[in-house]
Amino acid sequence: MQTEKTSVYLKIVNDFKRKIDLGLYGEGEQLPSCRDLAFKMGINPNTVQRAYTVLEEDGFIFTQPKKGVYVAVRDKKRYADEIAREKLCEIKNSGIDKKSLIKIIDEIWGDGND
Repeated sequence: MQTEKTSVYLKIVNDFKRKIDLGLYGEGEQLPSCRDLAFKMGINPNTVQRAYTVLEEDGFIFTQPKKGVYVAVRDKKRYADEIAREKLCEIKNSGIDKKSLIKIIDEIWGDGND
């Protein structure tokens, strides 16, 4: 039986996203350098750099040349919108019809007047 293995860089990406979302890394907080994190994890610095590139593209971190990598200030509403869109696409692809989804939304929000 073959199991799916998540790439090391994706594990780093997902771990940092989770920790940032949970507030374990605060906005503006400096993250370890690629070299330091790679040494600590026993992996190639290029792997960490790849993960940091994805995190930066996704808006979780930003780089200040010659200063380091920092947690970005996150637009909470925009982030919530992104998550909602992702989840709605998953729901749509699962086969649920729009009418049923609207019914569920109305149950969650109440009478729909909110």
